[in-house]
Parts: sequence; structure tokens; C-alpha cells
Amino acid sequence: MKVKELRRLIADKKAEARQMLKEDKLKEAEDITAEIRNLERKVKIAEEIEEEEKRDLEEQRNLGNRNSKENINEMRAIVKSVMGAELTQEERATIKTSDNAAVLPKQFVNQLQEIKKGYGSLKELCDVIPVTKNEGSIPVVDYDQNELADVAEGEDIVDGTLVTTDLTYKCSKVGLIQSLSSELVDDAEVEIESIAKTNFTEITVAKENKKIMAIINTNATSVEEPADYTALEDVMAKALPSVKKNLITLCNVEGYAHLKNMKDKQGRNLNLITVGPDGKEYFNGKLIETFDSSLVSATPGKTKIFYSLSMKEAVKFIERKGVTIAKSTEAGFKDDTIKLRILERIDVVKGSTRSIKKIELA
Repeated sequence: MKVKELRRLIADKKAEARQMLKEDKLKEAEDITAEIRNLERKVKIAEEIEEEEKRDLEEQRNLGNRNSKENINEMRAIVKSVMGAELTQEERATIKTSDNAAVLPKQFVNQLQEIKKGYGSLKELCDVIPVTKNEGSIPVVDYDQNELADVAEGEDIVDGTLVTTDLTYKCSKVGLIQSLSSELVDDAEVEIESIAKTNFTEITVAKENKKIMAIINTNATSVEEPADYTALEDVMAKALPSVKKNLITLCNVEGYAHLKNMKDKQGRNLNLITVGPDGKEYFNGKLIETFDSSLVSATPGKTKIFYSLSMKEAVKFIERKGVTIAKSTEAGFKDDTIKLRILERIDVVKGSTRSIKKIELA
């Protein structure tokens, strides 16, 4: 019960107690007075709780403002650094660097990742592995070599240690170099954010997807002479139980349109592609994703391409954490405008290819 309601109840009880006194009903008046004292104690406790909640909300609001201010200051400090403006000691302290370039604030990078999804990024479907060096090796489970033997009754259980393979990687630079037209820090901050959220994300998604699809297409096992889309359903049904859980379908635009518009003999849509409660699309109960048709060339006479696979197994997306921004030192520029360089460092490596099946239809 809120403080206002408790006070209203106290006023009603006091009026009731006065009436009992007028009627010379002392016992009833005493009982009501005891109720009033209890209600007043409740009011005091409720007031303390409300005051505590107000303090908590105020602290959260102040913390949010401080965090927002810190993020803005960090981005602004980076912009001033790129523009060659003078930095305060505090601003220099906020700038994190990697390979002589400023690392964009984590919150801003998270925004870029969300924007990438809107461009049809395939990255999140892969096994994304963050690293701290540009090159090296990481151990991964080699599913192609792991076999669990049957244990006969009375025999000892064999060592179940999984076979691992050292996966070597070498991150390459992906990004853009672009002229910065603004001459004022305030304008440059807006322009840099716009460049990062549009040009940079569009270019990097295209390059990431190209690397991912190259791994998948190169290591796919083709299904011979598939009759129609039911060949894809057959491949999915025959997938290993350990693969089936994470199975997805990748298809080019023509393949997606084929499944989406498939009709029965009466011209009714078969609804082969459905939308789940999560808002994602599914085919045969598994996630379906579309890739740009230009990324994979179809066999002559074929137009529709489908892949059935476990992306987490098949593709290891190596990502050196942090998107960096700096003045470009590339040679060949003759004008005096500031050249902006925004980069991320990635590698895409083949994992276990046992699940990758490819189907092409005319």
C-alpha cells in the first residue's frame, strides 16, 4: 500500500475513533487508536523505502550520465587526435591504442556489430573466436578424427579424451580509407560516426561474407543429380545426430525465392519457409539464411544453390578484438585533406567440413 493510501486510511480511522468516543465506546476507540499507531508505523517504513528508491534511481541516473559522458569524451578525444587538435592530459589518457591506431569505444563497436546484422552478415553463424594477436594458433576439437568406440560388457571404458588440432591463423586488415571533409571537431565527429556506420560496415560485411562463403564452397560435398528441393530435406534427415542440432541452410537469392514461392498442383503456396517466434526464418525446422548470389558462381545450367551444414563446426571466424581508426599514412595522396583509415583484423579458417553438403538446381 502506498504512503498516500495509508495516510487516507489513518484519517478515516481517526474519524471513526472520534465517533466511538462520542458514543462512549471506549474499548472500540482504543482498538481503533491501536490500529492508527500501526498504520503510522507503516507510513514511516513506506516513506523510508520510497526515499531509498529515489536515491537509487538518482544514483543510476547519475551513473548513466557519467558513462554517457565518458563514452562521448572517449570518441571525441579520438576525433581530436585524428584531426590533429590539441588534447588535454585526460583526453590522451582515455584513448586506447593498437598498432599505432586508436581503438573505437566498446559501446560504439557494439553498435557497428548490430548494424552489420542489418547488412546480412554471416559472421554470427560461425564459431567466432576472439584473439589478441594478429597471428598464431589455437586448439580446436577435430571432429573428423574423433570416434567413440562401443564398449563391450566387462571391458574397461577407454580414455575419452577428444582429439584436437592446432588451427593456425593470420589476421588480415579489412576496412576502408576515406577523405574526411569536415574541418571542425564537432562536424568531424558526426562525419566519422556516419562513415563507420555506413561505408565501413557495408564494405566489411561484404568482405567477411566472401571469405566465409569461399571456405564453405571449397569444402562442400556436392549431392549428385538432385531432383528437386526434397534432396535438401533428404540431406538434412541423414545428417549425423551430433551435427543435426546446429544444422542450418544457406542459399543464394534464387534458391530462397524458389523455396519461398513453391506451390502445389492447385497453386497454393507450400509455405516451405516459415517464421519462428524469434522472428527468424526456418526451412524444414532449421534456420535458413540467404547470401549474395555474386559470392558463389553456380555450375553452368544451374541457378539455385543450397548448402546444408553446421556453421559452428565448419567455419572458424578469427577476430582480433577492436576496430581501429587513424590518419592514413598510405602513399599516393596529393591533396591536403585528412585521410581516415578504419580497420578491423580478421581471418576465416576451415574447421571440420564433415557436415557441408551442396545442392544445385536448375
